[in-house]
Amino acid sequence: MKLFSADLSPFAARVRIAIYAKALPVEILSPPGGSTKSPEYLAINPMGKIPALVLDDGTVIPESDTIVEFLADAFPQSGLRPVKPADIARSRLLARIAELYIMAHGGTLFGQMNPATRDAAVVEGAFDKLRDGLTHLNVFLTGDRYAVGDTLTTADAALAPVLMFTALFSQMFARPDLLAPYGKVEAYWAQVQGDPAVAKVMGEMQAALAARMAG
Repeated sequence: MKLFSADLSPFAARVRIAIYAKALPVEILSPPGGSTKSPEYLAINPMGKIPALVLDDGTVIPESDTIVEFLADAFPQSGLRPVKPADIARSRLLARIAELYIMAHGGTLFGQMNPATRDAAVVEGAFDKLRDGLTHLNVFLTGDRYAVGDTLTTADAALAPVLMFTALFSQMFARPDLLAPYGKVEAYWAQVQGDPAVAKVMGEMQAALAARMAG
C-alpha cells in the first residue's frame, strides 16, 4: 500500500500517526508531479486532495477519516480501534469533534495569517468557535493516558495534529494559550506528545511549517 501525503497537512498527519504507531506496511510518498493538482496526481485522486491511500490492487481511498477507519479494519490486531462498543463510539466522537468543531474553524485562521490583510472580526469569530470546540472536547475526554484507554487509537491520530495547530494559533496571533483553560485537554496534549509516533509526526509538521515560513 502507498499513502500520498504532505508533511504539513493535519489530515495526512492523522494517517501517518496511525501508520507509525502500529508499524503498518504502508509506503509514504509525496504526490507525483509535485502537486495535488498535477495531472499525475489527479489521475490517482480526482478530488485533488491529500491524503490518498492506494491499495495493492490499485483501489484508491481518499479522505483521512476513511483511510484511518480502513486501516483499523484491515489491521484489527493493531489496536487502532478500541474493543468495547462504547469506547469505539467515543473514539469516533472525539475524532468528529477534532475535525468539525476545532479544525474546521482553525482552517479559517490560515487565511488570516498576514497582519496586513487580516480581518479582526473574522479572527475573533474563529477563536470563539475554537473555544467552543475545545469546551466540547474537554467534556468528552476522560483523563485516560490516551484519548480512549491506555493505547493509541484512531481518536489520538485525529486529535494530535489538530491540537498542535490549535496551540500554534495562540502563538501566531499573540493570544493567551488556547488550551490552558481546558484542564483535560491541556493534560492530554502534554501526555500524547510523549508518544513516539505522535512526536515523530509533530516533528515532521514543525519542520514543514518552519520551511514554509522561511520561504
